[in-house]
Amino acid sequence: MACYDIKAQQLLDVCRELGIAVPEEVAVLGVDNDPLLCSLTTPPLSSVIPNTHRTGYEAAALLERLMGGDRVAPSAHLIPPIGVETRQSTDVLAIGDRDIAGAVRFIREHACDGATIADLLKAVPLSRRVLEARYRKATGRTPHEDLVRFRIDRVKQLLSETDHSLERIAALAGFDHPEYMSVAFKRETGQTPGAFRAGARGKR
Repeated sequence: MACYDIKAQQLLDVCRELGIAVPEEVAVLGVDNDPLLCSLTTPPLSSVIPNTHRTGYEAAALLERLMGGDRVAPSAHLIPPIGVETRQSTDVLAIGDRDIAGAVRFIREHACDGATIADLLKAVPLSRRVLEARYRKATGRTPHEDLVRFRIDRVKQLLSETDHSLERIAALAGFDHPEYMSVAFKRETGQTPGAFRAGARGKR
């Protein structure tokens, strides 16, 4: 756990340089839940959501007491966080099959780079038929379904947390064209990207 999101981002960079898999080998959690920073790290960063409104209220109340002449003990005032925004940096799936764990890790790390099943087969020493069967047994899904799932999850994050254009989001999520992304997104979620973004902003 890092003290701030920026420190967690630096930790993710170090893990990438050293070849340490996140989250399979090291789960990384930041603090502050900066939407832009958390969505643009690789993988997207989980972060603690501080209760900034209550913190400000408590600080103002203490200041008012001090200005009124009260003595305030120099003790810590701990404000519980709102919660944790879970993203891929702590999304751990325990898989006993080492080959399939490697396949999941490859998909997690490269789905948004535009990786294909052919790319996955080059990275995992299994035939396509064996990979499909063992992957489904371990996860309940096919490799292709997970490729799409990780890309759609990335699109959701970017729609919710950034003002990027659909063209930019498609590129960041591993889709060749924004039109194809929109079709895949509606097929998986039942909504257009625009409708999803409007709904996400309405919940803020």
